[in-house]
Amino acid sequence: MQELAKRAGFQLQFSPKTPSARCLRQMQTGEADLMSNLNFTDERAEFIYLMPYNERIPESLYLKAGDQRSITNFSQLAALTLATVRNYTYHPTLMQLIKTSKRHVEIDSIETGFEMLQRGRVDSLVVPTQSSLDVISDKPELHYQFKRAPVDFSVVEKRYINIGLSKKSRHLDLKSRIEQAVQSMVADGTVKKLYAFDPLKHGPTYLADPSAVKP
Repeated sequence: MQELAKRAGFQLQFSPKTPSARCLRQMQTGEADLMSNLNFTDERAEFIYLMPYNERIPESLYLKAGDQRSITNFSQLAALTLATVRNYTYHPTLMQLIKTSKRHVEIDSIETGFEMLQRGRVDSLVVPTQSSLDVISDKPELHYQFKRAPVDFSVVEKRYINIGLSKKSRHLDLKSRIEQAVQSMVADGTVKKLYAFDPLKHGPTYLADPSAVKP
């Protein structure tokens, strides 16, 4: 977003940390102008100009650090009480799998999901990978309390994340400049470089090492 603002020639003003549902309401009313990392839906396209810029990163499934289950395939989801974030757009195929779980709970934020998982109110949590790692990193009390299950949520269909500009923004005169800036960042490899760092490989992720967890 900083690079986008620099190229398009505007100044960013970041909002306080806000639940995604409220962010989307603010985009709908024009109270907020820009969002990043948005999945496309027809509903969102009615009030947001969506500009694709990078391939979507598959979500992660988290368990408590001491949970001895190794979740490696989709059929195992049926035995879990599983939490997802309300108003986050999961891939339709993934959502169908999630709904096969023993019990599906929707929560308002990733932070709430980790709190419920930590307290044992749910067995597992399916959330966006990068955002969830950011939450754990920002909260020392969550460090090494969870592990990432090896189940792979990659799907065949290629999907993209988007920069979103509210259709009720007071700054719609910047739309073409924002679109051009996004396109230039994709074309010259800037987006690829920004997303080249893989926290799951290079860390720190502050996740428990499954091999070190004792029964």
